[in-house]
Amino acid sequence: MFRILIFTFIIPIFYFGSCTSKDVPDNEELKKYILTEGSEQTIRVLGSKQINLDETPDFEVLVLTQSGTSESVSAFKHAGGNWQFLWKHDFFFQNLGPMYYSAKDRRYEPGTISGQEKLSFSGDCIRRIALAELPGDNFNSVFIEILAEEPPLGVFSVPMGYRKGKKIWDGFQLLEHEELKRSKRVDFEYNAKEKSFRIFPTNPNYSQEFVYNGWEMIANLPMQPVPSFVSFTAEPKWEVGKESTVTLQLKNRGNYVSLTYLSLSFPDGGTIRIPKEVTGLRLYKKGDIVYNVLQNKKIPAEYPLLEVTKEGWANNYKYGIQFLYTPTKNETPKFLFRSTYKFYHEIVSIPNRYSIAGFEPDQQGFPSYLLPPQ
Repeated sequence: MFRILIFTFIIPIFYFGSCTSKDVPDNEELKKYILTEGSEQTIRVLGSKQINLDETPDFEVLVLTQSGTSESVSAFKHAGGNWQFLWKHDFFFQNLGPMYYSAKDRRYEPGTISGQEKLSFSGDCIRRIALAELPGDNFNSVFIEILAEEPPLGVFSVPMGYRKGKKIWDGFQLLEHEELKRSKRVDFEYNAKEKSFRIFPTNPNYSQEFVYNGWEMIANLPMQPVPSFVSFTAEPKWEVGKESTVTLQLKNRGNYVSLTYLSLSFPDGGTIRIPKEVTGLRLYKKGDIVYNVLQNKKIPAEYPLLEVTKEGWANNYKYGIQFLYTPTKNETPKFLFRSTYKFYHEIVSIPNRYSIAGFEPDQQGFPSYLLPPQ
């Protein structure tokens, strides 16, 4: 089974610095990071872009290369006169070569056709690269339309997204999508104003927006809130035996919901105290009874849990959670975060077992994000 990755985007207006040979690692350095040790394959540079890919003001270099039956997107930074390797992602296709998408026949065809020439910054497997800012960022993330092959679909393309080299959007989760099976392509576009992406943007029957919640891209569904990370602070900084005021700021990037539950868990223990003026928070201490969704029964809590009941949360409105925390360890304590809401009779959790961002189960059996986002 072979997979090829392609990426297609409507690119917002950003400056892409043109790269000379001095602005890109030479082939020997590229081989060191891109090829497996001892490989005799050659590397061909298909293109490069100078762009800001993280919080630092210095530009990084994004390099697109081809070697054998694989194509790679790699990020490097020039520091102290040397190239620093940041990350790379490889995509493989058994038969690399020119292909084009036939909108009439709804499939990919080998060869070329007038009016569908290859983009200047693309390959055979990696069809398109776009760079865009996500909410809260002043730097760019990388989005790719990749070409893949998998029976019984045959050749198709889906989007992939990476922020600072970490995957935040996986188009292979759409393999069972009815429109992908029909069209063999997940077309998508970027909304610069909302800083969101929409798949099948010209098809009102299947058009779907995806928003970034601080950990991953989430489908923005009707009647679903998407609590999204804004900031996380502790004043003063963590010190064993001393109380810090912790503030978590969230923003609903989804839709209006009448009732949302926000849960913060503290696997490292510690002492939590709710200020008298703060409402809507309920504290469960170690030993208190909580519900475990996997065991379908009530259990004694292994560690503290803070549950927030948020009523009437509208789109694009912020909400702050504040509490007092005293750590018991010298290192930064671990916090777990998740949100749940009711959709008719079903309890829906973000994250869930389909999430691609790193998560771990809390004591109640729900997948939870690490806070703040890593």
